[in-house]
Amino acid sequence: VNVVEALQEFWQMKQSRGADLKNGALVVYEMVPSNSPPYVCYVTLPGGSCFGSFQFCPTKAEARRSAAKIALMNSVFNEHPSRRITDDFIEKSVSEALASFNGNREEADNPNTGIGAFRFMLESNKGKSMLEFQELMTVFQLLHWNGSLKAMRERQCSRQ
Repeated sequence: VNVVEALQEFWQMKQSRGADLKNGALVVYEMVPSNSPPYVCYVTLPGGSCFGSFQFCPTKAEARRSAAKIALMNSVFNEHPSRRITDDFIEKSVSEALASFNGNREEADNPNTGIGAFRFMLESNKGKSMLEFQELMTVFQLLHWNGSLKAMRERQCSRQ
């Protein structure tokens, strides 16, 4: 099986079935500059997730296949119904967060607390896959790290 081809076909099939892919079904590969092994390749999926080659790769082609293999496994695994955000998943995740941080139930219902914001984010993404949620949370983290969230809060922007 040509895993590079299989990965592209997976995303084209997903798009043909109505998936909202902002940049189409294009899978992008990037090689880390190197003149000798091991070669490293990263693949970025249409949703924004990025995966890298995971083994020693003596050739650039092998590095590309390695990255495609891990991206395809994650893409297919992500399609399983158990990877969707459901009401049960939200309740279990929020309960685990409360237990981990010794929080109380009121915190989970208050969107101004960390756990409340976590619940809000999960509920806003009900029905989406964990990979889609992970992509969203990565953007959220980046906005936090570069100070954009604070600036938005100061301008009184809503969470939506």
